[in-house]
Amino acid sequence: MFGNLKQKLVTDETLIGLALERRLEIAGVFPDKEEAISLLKSKSLRVYLGIDPTGPDIHLGHTIPLLFLKQLWLLGHAPVIVIGDFTARIGDPTGKDSARKPLSPDQINENAKDYLEQIYTILPKGSFEICHNGDWLDKLTFKDVVQLASHVTVQQMIQRDMFQERLKNERPVGLHEFLYPLMQGYDSVAMEIDGEVGGNDQVFNMLVGRDLEKKLLGKDKLVFATRLLVNSGSGKKMSKSEGELIALSDSPQEMRRKVLMTDDSMIKTVFQLCTEKPQDWIDGKQKEMESGRNPKEWKEELSDEIVKMYHGEEGVSKSREPVVSDGAGTSVVSYISGWLSISKSEVKKLLEQGAVEVNGRLEKSWEYNMKIGDEVKVGKGKVSKVS
Repeated sequence: MFGNLKQKLVTDETLIGLALERRLEIAGVFPDKEEAISLLKSKSLRVYLGIDPTGPDIHLGHTIPLLFLKQLWLLGHAPVIVIGDFTARIGDPTGKDSARKPLSPDQINENAKDYLEQIYTILPKGSFEICHNGDWLDKLTFKDVVQLASHVTVQQMIQRDMFQERLKNERPVGLHEFLYPLMQGYDSVAMEIDGEVGGNDQVFNMLVGRDLEKKLLGKDKLVFATRLLVNSGSGKKMSKSEGELIALSDSPQEMRRKVLMTDDSMIKTVFQLCTEKPQDWIDGKQKEMESGRNPKEWKEELSDEIVKMYHGEEGVSKSREPVVSDGAGTSVVSYISGWLSISKSEVKKLLEQGAVEVNGRLEKSWEYNMKIGDEVKVGKGKVSKVS
């Protein structure tokens, strides 16, 4: 399926350079930024992003390479979304301390449909080409795989951090996991692609593809590594396990609640990586905060912007309405734990810190039982009403 909404090629080096700065790592262009600018201004390039549909939701971190692809589309290039219906069966080992569980074809297909619907909120229908890597990877013979494997060494694989960590802790490393970068790399060969974009944690896999395409086709592929959404306080990637994952399918209220929970030090980063607000506007707001403006006000603007991107203006209004939840008869600890998806021990700490109000009254007792009509407030902006 090919994109038919083409944009005129932009040849202005300043505009191209700005696109390469906003969401990419400082050294995130291969072979280098100058070569990329030269190619991007000379002709329309096909640049792809591969997504393995391992779950039903796209989260805010996924939007960074998608928004970069949108920038390239507006500059006159041809985005390609590759649905990894084959590679999802292997599972990308990047950053994992154990092998991923394989998904059934039905799960993968259902997730892929959900992914595309969410991608359309960023890249309009018709603006990009859609491919499935099962179309070419399913056709590879064992002989083909052996020949591909000859281009990568065991030493290259073993030196990767997550494999080193597993070996150190005597956790198994599956031989099939070594094949994942090869299969992702072969996507570039099969499509004879001009460029690939992915998160900074995907650089190894993307460079395997660059090397394969050069060896097998004599073609130099551009690689664009986008920044990751990392909590500057903890140094960890924002993730579901940390309770910070903001899914595009979240309700307006849930999306707003999660954005308001973002660490103050992350506000500028999220604005820059995950919205389309002008950079000079973002820099101006940062200066205001450094001059003493309450960061909560800027965070409110961020939540409005994120909700508007995926739910529209109506969603912004709805996001400010109290959340109504079942829970009559349960303890305040169990209720808040289920509502905010946090541990009960975390809820108890919030109660002890005086961060919980029930019906406008400070609540510190773990034993309080919720009643129909109770309104619970946690922190400065999270409100829920018991039904």
